[in-house]
Amino acid sequence: MTNTTSNIWSISQRSALLCACAAVLCGLPAFAQEDQGQSAGDPPVEKPATTSALPDDDSPPAPAVAPDADRFKRFDDLSLKGWAISYPKVADTILADHGGVRDALADVGIGISPINTANFQYDFLQNDRGYDGPQLYNGQDVTRTNTTISFTATYDLGQIGIKGGQIATTLAIVDNSFPEVNGPKKIRIGRLHYYQSLFDGKVDFKLGYIDNTQEFLGINVGGNLATGNLGPQATIPFQLGLSYGGFAAPGFNTRVKFGEHFYNKIGFQRSLPPGGATAENRVNSGGFRFRPPGTGLLVIDEVGFNRPAAPGQKSMWVRGGGIYNTTKYPVFGGGQAENWAAFLAVDRQLTQPDSEKPFRGIYAGATVNYAPPRQNLYTQYYEARLYAVGMLKGRPFDLASLVTTYNKYSPAGLRARTAPDQRNYAGTLALIASYAYRVRAGIYLQPGLGVTMHPIYSSRFGTALNGYLSLVTLF
Repeated sequence: MTNTTSNIWSISQRSALLCACAAVLCGLPAFAQEDQGQSAGDPPVEKPATTSALPDDDSPPAPAVAPDADRFKRFDDLSLKGWAISYPKVADTILADHGGVRDALADVGIGISPINTANFQYDFLQNDRGYDGPQLYNGQDVTRTNTTISFTATYDLGQIGIKGGQIATTLAIVDNSFPEVNGPKKIRIGRLHYYQSLFDGKVDFKLGYIDNTQEFLGINVGGNLATGNLGPQATIPFQLGLSYGGFAAPGFNTRVKFGEHFYNKIGFQRSLPPGGATAENRVNSGGFRFRPPGTGLLVIDEVGFNRPAAPGQKSMWVRGGGIYNTTKYPVFGGGQAENWAAFLAVDRQLTQPDSEKPFRGIYAGATVNYAPPRQNLYTQYYEARLYAVGMLKGRPFDLASLVTTYNKYSPAGLRARTAPDQRNYAGTLALIASYAYRVRAGIYLQPGLGVTMHPIYSSRFGTALNGYLSLVTLF
């Protein structure tokens, strides 16, 4: 591992960030008050970025809609299609339709969606027993775990007579302060694909360079891109070579809906090589190579039941399936083998205090992932989550969450990485509490605090007390 001293912030910068985090955390009670109303320049917003913990493309509209809210529908119709969760609504963006930019583009069938995220982490306890080497885990130093600047553009093929068709592309700038763990810093194609809906939305498919992060699994707490980032730490699907944000891969996804709530979605994708984005960058720096060396075919299949929230109907989302990758992975102890994983997740709305905004309420969820320990360092993942959408009546866009996770290491993987006489921890247990505060339309600030037992498998490092800060801006 290379020395990361040049990436570590100066003492003054570190102090400033810690003071800012403390101020935000201490100020949450003041933030979490009844809504004081929108600022004068904000467009009317009927729904938050995803409206509920589950996709709501087929759910009935809320009864009380602002008279001019429909003006955003033409933009939402041009938004990126095919996700497992709902795409952020244009009414809940900074740009909205100010200046006529979106209007002019929509007139010719073009939609735009710039989205920026920045995440920070720091361990306040520093239980490292005098360790003075390079950084080994997130939070050991002030860590910018992820900064992603993405610009997505879509074109409605209905303009040329292909109803339900869409071309979409994304340019992504991916950056962080600890690339040894969080992946390379890159400017890269985020997606370039053709989407088609058929038979009144009962079938759809997507073909091209695809980022499958939001296509399968439902990894965001509450199914919300803007507020569901803190807590989940599932690495197994991406350890298996599934494409993710900023690192698209050629593939084909198709989804079939059965009745009102059941679906089956299957994807065929050129896998990322063993080692994920770092290995992908070495063999495919520009992102356009169709079949770089060391990659194979990844197949993922997800079967689910998805019932969105509606007045008098609490939401429920159950999904499960498997991943199989023909890529040859090194086996601990020698040899090579193809790879596979299984997953199961469920989210259930427990309360529904507001019939006009049925997505509001308390939710519970759980996730289980498994991969064979012969060729995977992370072999089991367990997650339990309790979260509230719009817990305060005047703040329907906020999300509070408590997420606990456990990652189990492969015994064979630990033996292969450490000396025979070195003691290692069997897994990492974390508990993270956070509150995502909607500052205004299109701006979400999410501070969090978490305890991590064994942040790295080495027994030298003790329990971590991590401060988190996430900023998401939707334009």
